[in-house]
Amino acid sequence: MPKPPMREDIIVFQPTGEEDKHGEPDYNEIHSKARVSYTSKSVQRSDGTTFQPLLKVSLPPSTRIGYGYLIQWTDRFGEVVKDRVSDMKETTTYGGNQVYYRTVYVGEK
Repeated sequence: MPKPPMREDIIVFQPTGEEDKHGEPDYNEIHSKARVSYTSKSVQRSDGTTFQPLLKVSLPPSTRIGYGYLIQWTDRFGEVVKDRVSDMKETTTYGGNQVYYRTVYVGEK
C-alpha cells in the first residue's frame, strides 16, 4: 500500500500533564507534515457510538499522536482549524509489523 503524499503543515499540541497559572493544560508543540481533508462521513467507535468528524488527517508514523492531543491546521483560505483528536486508526503492512501512516479524525459535529 503506497503512502499518501503529505504536503500540508500542521501543529500537534501534546499535553504535558501540567497546568498553567489559569488552570489550563500546558501543551508542547510538534510541527509535522500531513495530508488533511474535510470529511462528512460518520465514524463508529469501538463502544458503538457514532460521530461525524470535521477533519481527516493522515500523519507519518514518526509523529507522536494520542487521544487528548490537539491539532491545528491552516487551510488554503487562511482559516485556522484547531480541535481535539476524536479517533485514530493505523494502516499497517499485511504482517502488522510496520506502520505506513496513521489516520486521525479531528473534531465532532
